[in-house]
Amino acid sequence: MEKPLVSITKAAKIHDFDSVDKAVRKSVALAGGLESLVVRGDLVLIKPNVLYKLDYKTGAITNPNVVRSLIRIAKEAGAKKVVIAEGSIIGCSTAVAFKESGYDKLAEEENVELIDLKKADAVYIGIPNGKIFRRLEIPEIILKADVIINVPVMKTHDITPATLGLKNMKGVIKDQDKKRFHILGVGQSIVDLNKLVLPHLTVIDATVGMEGVGPLDGEPVNLGLIISSFDTVAADTVGLSIMDIDPKEVNYMPLAAEQGLGCNNLSNIDVVGKTIAEVKHPFKIVKVDFKEFEKKYGIRIIESGACTGCRHMVSALIAYYIKGNVGVLKDCTIIFGQNVKMPSDVKGRLICLGACTKKYKDQGEYVPGCPPFQEHMVKLHLGAQYVTKYPTGHLD
Repeated sequence: MEKPLVSITKAAKIHDFDSVDKAVRKSVALAGGLESLVVRGDLVLIKPNVLYKLDYKTGAITNPNVVRSLIRIAKEAGAKKVVIAEGSIIGCSTAVAFKESGYDKLAEEENVELIDLKKADAVYIGIPNGKIFRRLEIPEIILKADVIINVPVMKTHDITPATLGLKNMKGVIKDQDKKRFHILGVGQSIVDLNKLVLPHLTVIDATVGMEGVGPLDGEPVNLGLIISSFDTVAADTVGLSIMDIDPKEVNYMPLAAEQGLGCNNLSNIDVVGKTIAEVKHPFKIVKVDFKEFEKKYGIRIIESGACTGCRHMVSALIAYYIKGNVGVLKDCTIIFGQNVKMPSDVKGRLICLGACTKKYKDQGEYVPGCPPFQEHMVKLHLGAQYVTKYPTGHLD
């Protein structure tokens, strides 16, 4: 079989549109070009990562300049209509995220429609070869699109440990299904989803990536890179290799390859443009070890049978604490998870986190939700700065 192509290009000036546009155009052309994909009159849907109301310079969201370039390339290739579609994280309005991140202005200037996938009409579609999900509710616009261009950001993730093309498609599903993904197992759920909505072209935005406690609370990494491929699994494999992350460590990657979604073997991928060695940049990954955290900071975290939703939120809390906010969790015991038991030796504050600990709510401070939401953390008095910047209960 012919090897999948993955292209790597570099923008000379990360925040300059002309420079980014040049890199995007070269990357897409090297990967095979939109002319081989777009037919005159097509509806082209661009799916960026606009998970929250942040500027792209944080590394949390897709650089609008990359999307602007793709809009113009798609129109030049013959697209009759181009739309930008996204569903932000749980607890954040997509409309607000679009506005604050500059996508409202972009859509107006380029005369394209913005679609909030949380509110879009959707239908249930069966997945005959699904392993966790046999059907999912998918927005109709996703099904109507002739071409889907996936534009994720190169980021670390406190659970997976990275998020690129395959995971970015999780933004198309409804909030209730995002919760189910985290409860039933994110890895295979992402693979089942991509069996329905696998993008035609994936363009990884690594102009500004994120390392540390991603996908929201990490540090920006200015790389200026664009990675493109018609094979999303291959694009992710190359992206992870640039980040110095073994693709096998990202649990959905082997599953995606085994179940026929693409190639995850570098030796079977043709990398064109820049080489991986030329642009490799190891990303810092923060792995939360609860026992080590207790030793170092004196905060006790007890978990048993927790889904990734609550784990995600606890990671964000820890990141906030590590950054010098010592008063937020001082002398706390935090318990969470479906099977967690009440410890017999609690000293100081006891925080019962999430719906699974409701049975213990009278024995400490209870934070409801599955997972907890921002307003619930306000009631816990974790501080206005925290709840303004870091939305608890977010599921990306």
